[in-house]
Amino acid sequence: MISLVHSSEPSRRIHAESLSDGTRAPRPLADPVSQDRDDEYRHRMLVNLLAAMVLVALMGAGLWLVNTMVEAQKAQGCYTSGERTCSLI
Repeated sequence: MISLVHSSEPSRRIHAESLSDGTRAPRPLADPVSQDRDDEYRHRMLVNLLAAMVLVALMGAGLWLVNTMVEAQKAQGCYTSGERTCSLI
């Protein structure tokens, strides 16, 4: 039967480093969890940048649409009042 032991602490991988006298001393490798956090942070910042760009584009499109509607309303008001010299400026 195989039993699985779960530990609350992540296992540390050890990398041997050569010393001046030829012996090797163990040193811990970079924590893979911190690398995952860095990757997650980069991904989150990229998604935030993309969301900000989409938001700015939507706001620009909304302002353009409102401006176009205001100009059309002014032109319609001029035409319905009976003016013959209505011009869009």
